[in-house]
Amino acid sequence: MRIVLILALLVTFPAGAATPSTCPGTDDYSRALCSYQRRQFAQAETGFRAIADGNRSQPETMKARYFIGRTLMKTGRFAEAADVFIRIYKDDPPFYRTWNCDFLLGECRKALGKG
Repeated sequence: MRIVLILALLVTFPAGAATPSTCPGTDDYSRALCSYQRRQFAQAETGFRAIADGNRSQPETMKARYFIGRTLMKTGRFAEAADVFIRIYKDDPPFYRTWNCDFLLGECRKALGKG
């Protein structure tokens, strides 16, 4: 009985078929986040950089910077990612703490053999 239920679930929800919850969004941040969730890191980085380098008053600016750092980590560019997290700390310490950037900076340093 248990195997039948598992097989039914696999047929109903095939792997990779679900669209990430942010993908229906049409704004720039949602599109970049969707690319990140789909592991389309070059496209995600381009989208997040456009937000981060654009209008600095946008609420998504710090989140875009954060995901630039995460994207750089995903692509093995740990030194660049560390620089992004350090900049976030300098520009917005409360965001840095709330979004746990200290942990990510530590992971970058570990990957670089400095941790």
